[in-house]
Amino acid sequence: MMKRFEEAVSRLRPYLFYTLRSRVIAILLLSSLVPLVLIGGVSYYMIASMLNNKVMNGVRSQLEQTAFSLDKEIQSLNHVAMQLSFEGGVGLDFKAYLSSADFYEQYMLEQSIQNYIDLITYTSPNIGLVHYYFSDTRKNAFRSNDMTSDFYPDKLPKLYSFSGITYHAIHKSFKLGVDSLVLSVDRRIFIPEYGTLHVYVETNPQLVSHILGTGQSGMETAYLMTDEHNRIVYSEKEDEFAIGQELSDKQSDGARSGYLFTEKAGDWTWAAIISKQDFDKEKYSWLRNFVIFGTVSLAVALGFASILWRTVYKPLAGFNKEIRLLQNNGGFHSILKYPRIAEFDYVLNRFDEMRQRIWRLLQEARRNEKLRAELEVEKLMVQINPHFIHNTLDTVRWLARLNSQDEIERLVATLNKVLYYNMGKGGTATIGQEIALLNDYVTLQQIRYDFRFEIGIKAEDDLMDVPIPRFILQPLVENSLYHGLGDEGKIEVKAAFDEDKHIRIEVNDNGAGMSEEEIRQLFEPETGNRKKKGMGIGIGYVRRVIAARYGDDASLDIRSKPGEGTSIVLCIPIEVEQTGE
Repeated sequence: MMKRFEEAVSRLRPYLFYTLRSRVIAILLLSSLVPLVLIGGVSYYMIASMLNNKVMNGVRSQLEQTAFSLDKEIQSLNHVAMQLSFEGGVGLDFKAYLSSADFYEQYMLEQSIQNYIDLITYTSPNIGLVHYYFSDTRKNAFRSNDMTSDFYPDKLPKLYSFSGITYHAIHKSFKLGVDSLVLSVDRRIFIPEYGTLHVYVETNPQLVSHILGTGQSGMETAYLMTDEHNRIVYSEKEDEFAIGQELSDKQSDGARSGYLFTEKAGDWTWAAIISKQDFDKEKYSWLRNFVIFGTVSLAVALGFASILWRTVYKPLAGFNKEIRLLQNNGGFHSILKYPRIAEFDYVLNRFDEMRQRIWRLLQEARRNEKLRAELEVEKLMVQINPHFIHNTLDTVRWLARLNSQDEIERLVATLNKVLYYNMGKGGTATIGQEIALLNDYVTLQQIRYDFRFEIGIKAEDDLMDVPIPRFILQPLVENSLYHGLGDEGKIEVKAAFDEDKHIRIEVNDNGAGMSEEEIRQLFEPETGNRKKKGMGIGIGYVRRVIAARYGDDASLDIRSKPGEGTSIVLCIPIEVEQTGE
């Protein structure tokens, strides 16, 4: 058998996961890889979703905010330009200033106009340069000392224009000594004699830089502004997105491939293009870090697998050694080495208990083998002696009959019947058979003893064929005979059905009775200190028989007091399958 097992093992060894070691390593690797793959896949999806949704939504939100702020400033410029035009309060003073020939009057009007301009710019802190000029000659209409010499408003990039108002895109300021980006509005002032008079208003130099700075997305982004015809009028990257060309989705697929975001504000558009390379850089960075993390995790998993394998293999090897010793009948009393791991220690404890039980069973088997021959001889004697005695008594009975010894013949015949019935111990009888035996037993006892006693037996007719264990009634009556029954003694035996459909058997006598100690001794096993009497086998036998056969469904109760007789009550269930009910 062992050889065939080893051959089977050798055939299975080429398979990958036959050994425990390979399975432990595979399980640990899978336990590391599966979570990594699942977490990696989910994380990649989440990262992509975050970049494609949250980041893009953030860019759109920043783009919308920037466009709103820029458009708000353009409208504010238009409002200030309207206040500084003819329609506002300064218009009449300006007309008088241009037409006056008196130097003093011009000076006073100039101061009034300047005060009005200062008031407007003071109440509107986002306003920077304010300049009046004639569009045909580009000459200043009002004294201005903070203007650059290259003031050419007609060359500025235009967002849109109507009704003599031109809105310019982001451009450099014309204020002297300032190199900042601004927005500006050019508004024509309608004075009949001065048809080419304009007012130019631009924002505070720091305003546009502040608006654009708060709208950064955190990634490399090219911001653009397009006019009403979708032509680029402002570009942060003029080498890639030249001013004057039309903005389209194809431009985001060129050398600077990326994602195009636009936000329309009235007749103009604010746009942003984010580089795809810069956008994917976040993904690649995450993927690189994940690969490094996964590699380290696998290395750690393999290290733990090796440690776990050594932790498991050493106790298994020791356990296998003990089993081999036990197979060779030499490991019953070897000293076990416990690995101090709770589960293996528990198994070794159970193994030690098992081998000790096997050792005891082997010793018992040797003793049983030694006694087998004696038991066989004793078995033959047990089988032969009762038959020999029965045949001998039968011969004595016939001799008594030939010699007309009727009393001896009756005694021997009764004894022979009891012995014959006794040869079938351990089987099943009926209540009728038990009562017949009981009558024969009483007859023998009346002949044996030198006192007379009466016995009354009452049994319902329906009970006579009911099966019960053999030798149940005799020990009960025998107990009455040997516990103080004297002259004029009476024994009463009753058998009937009780209320629970059990068989109730009562044996009552008017003998000397028993104490509690004597009752307790009746249920003890037969020993050398308490030998069997007559042909009976004791109350203890009856109790063991009904317990083995009926369990808790049967009961045996003895009630007795010294000088008041004894009452024994036996209740056993009806065996329906044997009675045919």
